[in-house]
Amino acid sequence: MTDTTKHPDIRPWDNQFEVENVDVIAETAELRVIELTLRPGECVPWHAHPENADIFYPVKGAIDIHEKMPETVTRITVGEAHTVPARRAHLVHNPTGETIRFLNIQGPGAYDYLPIGDQSAPEFTPKPLD
Repeated sequence: MTDTTKHPDIRPWDNQFEVENVDVIAETAELRVIELTLRPGECVPWHAHPENADIFYPVKGAIDIHEKMPETVTRITVGEAHTVPARRAHLVHNPTGETIRFLNIQGPGAYDYLPIGDQSAPEFTPKPLD
């Protein structure tokens, strides 16, 4: 008999998109901390999480967090943080000419990555560097 149960995608960097590096630092069923490394111009494509928030903390460089409904772009740098609430579509982009790193705390809540749109070529307008 074939298992037709849909399992949540908890490792989207393995099959949904590609970035320089993802390290899982800590993980439970309700909370996860990952460190992502993005090359210049790289992004984590549009997606949402039905049960958990994403909290972003840059460790090196700056990141842009694009969100929908309403459309916003928030640029944060080392020492700053930004939270995207559960169910809100978002994309994370490296707007700089250098490789950047950031921590992403996901939770509390069961983790699931719901892709939105083309994961290999997401549509968004980069925010100009100041």
